[in-house]
Amino acid sequence: MAGLFDKTLQDIDIDDLKKSAEKVLAFTGTKAKDAYGYACERFDDLDNDKKNMIIIGLSVFIGVIVIAGVFYLLGKKAGRKECTFEYEEWDG
Repeated sequence: MAGLFDKTLQDIDIDDLKKSAEKVLAFTGTKAKDAYGYACERFDDLDNDKKNMIIIGLSVFIGVIVIAGVFYLLGKKAGRKECTFEYEEWDG
């Protein structure tokens, strides 16, 4: 699986990725920045217990997403294996 991951990293076109990010930023304009600022202000106003609960919840959510992604990729890889069967014809 590490070889597959390394090959995937080598196939990434950095310039294309930058262009896509620029398109997204141009499309969203200042909306994303405003939303981030609003979320940061609201997060900073919370007490430490609520901040810790949010951080733990997000960490668990990200962990579940990563594990699900790994199982998805393993299942996808397993589904691509070709099987060949040999059989004999019986005279009836």
